[in-house]
This record gives sequence, structure tokens and C-alpha cells, in this order.
Amino acid sequence: VRLPAKNVYYYRCPEHHKNYVMSFPFAFDREEDTYWFAYCFPYTYSQLQEFLEGLERMNYPFFCRETLAKSVQNHSLDLLTITSPENLQPGTNVKVVVVTARVHPGETPSSLVCQGLIEFLVSDDPAARSLRDLVVFKIVPMLNPDGVVVGNYRCSFLGFDLNRHWHDPSIDKQPTLCAAKQLVMEFNRTESTTVDFYIDLHAHSTLMNGFMYGNVFDDQARCERQAVFPRILCAVAEDFSLENTQFNRDTVKAGTARRHLGSALSEHTLCYTLEVSFFSHTSPGLPHRALPYTMEEYLFLGSNLGRAFVEYYRLYPKNTFARESGQQARSIHQPALPTVRPLCSFHAAQNREE
Repeated sequence: VRLPAKNVYYYRCPEHHKNYVMSFPFAFDREEDTYWFAYCFPYTYSQLQEFLEGLERMNYPFFCRETLAKSVQNHSLDLLTITSPENLQPGTNVKVVVVTARVHPGETPSSLVCQGLIEFLVSDDPAARSLRDLVVFKIVPMLNPDGVVVGNYRCSFLGFDLNRHWHDPSIDKQPTLCAAKQLVMEFNRTESTTVDFYIDLHAHSTLMNGFMYGNVFDDQARCERQAVFPRILCAVAEDFSLENTQFNRDTVKAGTARRHLGSALSEHTLCYTLEVSFFSHTSPGLPHRALPYTMEEYLFLGSNLGRAFVEYYRLYPKNTFARESGQQARSIHQPALPTVRPLCSFHAAQNREE
């Protein structure tokens, strides 16, 4: 149950040194009940395991689940491979898309977006079948299982923000991160494998909608090529914001997956962070009204991410941009490119969680 907005107050409190306080009234009217309060929709490690076990029971020939590593607390780091079996034959030249989620344990919407992507990729949708025939998807749905299990918001069991250690992960302190990085770098070294994308899924506590962070390069052509995929996702998903999408080389983010892999992988690889609001999105018909996200809408953004890959690889009929919502989709040739510029101002930095 979502608390009504009219009952939630957020203000600077003189009694707390003018720090911000959030308060809300609530009546505990049933003594026999247990009450839980959550910042956003919960998504636990157990939920993920149940979801993946259900997929395994389907015995899809194009789906494989394996344990990539064990965490400090001995939880499994799951690795999913979704592709047509023919793509896994030795020596086959393949395109690889790597997707990771939940490096920050409290960012539960990222798990729902990831689940929506997975459900689309294993579906009977003809576009999903075409995508499986062309691309090998490698998905790590929960990079920080220990942090999720113990209930941390941002850190691992040992107190590390894993998304600041991609440049030099420790096998003892950050084993899941170390394994994920080794996986991606091995794909990058393999001659028959082309890593087309690395996308890291997150949730954001201040900005609305879904949006992306990308990298800034001295090569203008590379910058412009990187700006294409966000335009495609904006054409497919009406809750994706080009206005909030930014490209930067902020030094504070040097240890993030997006920044580090953007420089460590081939120039061909497109590296992004995909953020989605914890709270709300706008609608084309109501651009100034905040609409609270539902679990179904987070899942739908994940499926639309899959459809954006279909558009990127031109697997739909030419000039087809169909949203399931029934609204006419924008052509990717219509919106202007998002501005490619470094974010150096304090105002920009304070909104960039990643």
C-alpha cells in the first residue's frame, strides 16, 4: 500500500539543526499484525532465486543459469546466458550484450527493470526470438547479494560501495565485482566475441523517469555514436527522458562500471548506466504531473529496453516504432541528440548518484 502523498511531510526541522525530516501519520490499529515500511517496492535475494528457479523449470534451450562466483557471505552470484544455442558453438562469431543490476542493494527498481528485460528476452515475441538469434545476452541480475541480504542501502557486507571499485576490485573483499569484471574483460579479449553493450541498472532518488549516463570522449564521432541508443530507448519507452540523460567524465565516478569499462573495453563497446526513478515518471499527455511508478511499469521499462535492442539491431520492419501502450511512438530521427558535454557544475554533480 502506498502512503497518500497528502499525508507525507518533508521539511527542514529547527529541532534537528535545520536538517531535512520526513514524517507521516500512521495508525497501528491491529495489535496482532506486523507492519513493514519500505522506501520502495522490496525485491529480495530470495525473490530473485525463486524467479530464476522458475525459469530453469521451463527448460528453455536458449536459457542457461550458472554461478559465476560466491560472495563473502557465500551467496551465489548468478550469471544468465540468453541466446540461441547455435551462438554458443566454439569459434562462432557473436555479438555480446552484458547487463548488470543491483550493485547498490537499496535500488530495488533496478531488479524489476532487469526482470522485465529477462522476461522479454525469453518470451515468444518474434522480436525476442530474432534478438536471441543475433545476440548473446550475459546478465548478472544481483551484483551485490550480501548487501541485499543484510539490508544495506548502498554498500556491500564489508562496507564497500562496489560501484567505486571497478578499477581495482579485490578478490577477497569484492569477489562478486572481481568475477564480473573478469567475465567482461575475457569477452573483450576473445577474438570471436564483440561486446556491443555494457549496461548497469540503477535507481535514482531525486530525478524522475528513466534516463541514462554515458561517457565523454575526445573523439566526437564516438560521442555521437554513443548518443544513438538513448534516442532509440526514448522512442520506444514513453517514461524515458532524453532531458535527464547526460554524458560526463566526472572524476568522482572514475571507479564506476560505466566510466571504467568505457575506457578499458574496445572503442566499439557502448557503456551506459540506466537509471530509473524510485518514485515517479511523467506522461506525454501530462508532462507536468508526477505519476508514481508501479511494479508493472518498472517491468515494462525492462521489456522496452529489450525492444530498444531490437530497434538498434534493425530487427523490426523499417521505420516501425510500436509501443505496447498504444500511443504513437516518436521516430528516432525526430528528437535532437542529447547534449554531449562534461558535467562539472555543482548543481549537476549533486543529482548524480550512480
